Amino acid sequence: MLSLIYKSQWDIALEERPVPQIQSQHQVLVRIRATGICGTDLGIISGKYHAKPSIILGHESAGDVVEVGSAVTTLKPGDRVVIDPTYYCGQCAKCRTGRQNHCIHKGATETGVSSDGTFTDYYVTEDRFLYKLADHTTYEEATMTEPLSCILTGINQIQLLPNFRTLVLGAGPIGMLYSYALASKGVTGTIVEISAERRDIARSAAPQGWYVQHSLEDAVRLHSPEDRQVDLIVDTTGLLATPSIACLAHGGYLMLVGLRDGESTFNPKEIVDRSLKIIGSIDSLGTFATAHYLIEQGIVPAKKLITHAFPVTDYNEAFAVLGCDLQGRLLKSDSTAVKVVLHSGGV
Repeated sequence: MLSLIYKSQWDIALEERPVPQIQSQHQVLVRIRATGICGTDLGIISGKYHAKPSIILGHESAGDVVEVGSAVTTLKPGDRVVIDPTYYCGQCAKCRTGRQNHCIHKGATETGVSSDGTFTDYYVTEDRFLYKLADHTTYEEATMTEPLSCILTGINQIQLLPNFRTLVLGAGPIGMLYSYALASKGVTGTIVEISAERRDIARSAAPQGWYVQHSLEDAVRLHSPEDRQVDLIVDTTGLLATPSIACLAHGGYLMLVGLRDGESTFNPKEIVDRSLKIIGSIDSLGTFATAHYLIEQGIVPAKKLITHAFPVTDYNEAFAVLGCDLQGRLLKSDSTAVKVVLHSGGV
């Protein structure tokens, strides 16, 4: 099967790999139809996020059931499914204390990072990580389920009120999904994006009641012209933690979700004195089914956020529209796309 392999920094290539086989009674073989390109994939390729050499990249996927293990009763060949790629054992200390997204086996089981992913034709997982797709939900739309579930996990860490003055920094897929997830809870706000192309896309795709601005300062001024403070900032860029703290109202939240190395500074006394909350969030924790429902019901219009689709053989062009120049070994901060999906061939 044709697979997109990570070899080393800036070195990825299509290679033939054997079709994986079912090894246990609860496993399922899935024919991959579509996989979304994640910011994590860009981080791996550019050397900003560690991955195991020679693994197959990709983790935001949907496809068709091909074969099921002897103990699988909820799925059958031909079923259309979306894949939850966040493996957890359920038995380790992290899993037993409600932190399945930090399962101690993650260093060997993280799909597309430390174990083979889904930029390929076939993938084996367990039945507990598969959800059936409604007939009206496309494979492409379903690829948005995993990132949306990560976003819901982040929101669950906030004592959210619908009248929070809210900013989302970055109009990539994570930022746009955060705006929709927050809107589903009655929150309106502003998306901040430096790329003119993405601002244009965001203005046409943002939830009702949401604004789009090009700078943090302008967005804060829009929401709070008097005290220049807001209640919630979601930083998807990984770059704006320090200036964001200064913009938070007493008791405000800063949600950090951008996987990017860097240094931020703050005064601990200020955090205490103003009752600020700085929260980091990664992966999905008990939210995949809800994300699946929100997309299936059209509450989060995944189709509006998918701006490009390519066959996996055109991966160079697909990454290029996201600002990832494989030949030039350059990852640019701006992009002409929001969500890009790769289609697998299968046989």
